[in-house]
This record gives sequence, C-alpha cells and structure tokens, in this order.
Amino acid sequence: MSEHSRVPETRAEQRLIWRRLRGALRPRRKIEQLIVGLLFFLVGLSVVVQVQATDESGLEGASEEELVRLLDESDRHVEELEEENRELDDTLEDLRAGREDEVAAQEAAAERLADLEILAGTAPATGRGVEIVISDPDGGLRAPTLLGVVQELRNAGAEVIQVGDVRVVASTSVTAGPEGGIVVDGVAVDTPLSVLAIGDPAVMEPALRIPGGAVDSVADDGGTLTVTTRQRIEIDAIAEIPERSSSEVVK
Repeated sequence: MSEHSRVPETRAEQRLIWRRLRGALRPRRKIEQLIVGLLFFLVGLSVVVQVQATDESGLEGASEEELVRLLDESDRHVEELEEENRELDDTLEDLRAGREDEVAAQEAAAERLADLEILAGTAPATGRGVEIVISDPDGGLRAPTLLGVVQELRNAGAEVIQVGDVRVVASTSVTAGPEGGIVVDGVAVDTPLSVLAIGDPAVMEPALRIPGGAVDSVADDGGTLTVTTRQRIEIDAIAEIPERSSSEVVK
C-alpha cells in the first residue's frame, strides 16, 4: 500500500486527519464575496441619493407651463374635496333633520296614545277640576238626576269623570238598582256620593249652578249638591275594556 493511501494506525493520526478534513469543508469568506457585497451597498446608496435629489429638485427643473398645470390640478382637487365636504355636510343635516322628525313623530304619537287612553278610561289622570259631593239623606236621588249631573259636566268641558269608584266613559250606564239605589256600570253607588271631574273649574262650577241645572235637580229629589274647585284632581279608577268577540284590529 502506498503512503497516500495508508490507513492511520494510531489514534493521534486519526484525530489529525479529521481536523484537516473539517478545515477543508468549512465555508470560507472569500475576498470576492466582500467586494460584491460592498458594490451592492454602494449601488443601493447611490439609488437612494438619486431619488432624494429627484424629489427635491423635481419642481425646480419644471417649466412654467408644468407649474401652471400642477397648480390648476391642485386647485381642482381642492374644489373637489370642498364639494365632497359640502355634500357630506348636507347628508349629515338631512340625517339630523330626519332623526328630529322621527323623534317628534314618536313623541306626538305617544302623546296621542296617552290622550286616547285617558279618553277611553284605561289610564289614570290628574289635573285641575271640581269635586262634587251629593248627599241624599232620604234616598230619593234618581238615576236620571245623576245622569243629568254627568251630562252637565260633559257639556261644560269635563275631560275625565269618576262617579264613586267607577270611571265614566262613553258607554257608561246609569240605572236604578233592582232593590233601589243607583247602579253605575253595574256597580251600586252609595250616598253621600263623590263625583270628580277634570277640566276647567271656572266653566264647570257655574254650569252646575245655573237655574234648573244639576244643583236644582238634586234638590228636587231631596238631596244637596256641593261643588268645590281644586287645582289638582286625581282620578285613578280604570274602566274595564270588554274582550272582542267578533271584531279584530285591522293593520
């Protein structure tokens, strides 16, 4: 076997061969790679400098016509932005106005609903008005007389009326009881009887006292009627709405 192909015999020779082999296989930084990297850096630096110089001197080398054209384009762009801003302002105002109209409509609807509930007798009511007390010591008060008192109040502008514990509505009935007395919407009322009415007391109070009116009619039945004006009348009686049997709401 030749000297170049002989097998290392000792461990020290084997380690020496392995060190040489690793040294041969390790990547080396060559001078050519450093030069190429430096060239790339210089080229990139020159490009950046050139771009900056172009940006700074781009307008300096422009002609008068180019500068005028650029100025016109800038003015036109500003006008477009201003027009867009006006349109956005108009849209915002329309949205605000629409929102205000919607809120106003909702408030009007809520007020109208509250008024209808009061008229229908399905909601309590408060306001200035009159308090009436009818005394009937002999039990001679007749149903038509009490109905006349209610009618006088309505004609005088009463908005809400309560007789005893019964809320008076458009369909309220005042009749004589089977064993005497007076029945309002199926509820027997006793005397002294309280009648509350919300409205203008300056109109209702004189209307009850006119000759031949409510006060005289109660007196003819043997009773007395007293009227007291109040700045605050609370009516909490609620009318019961009958269930529909044949009709239905149409939307």
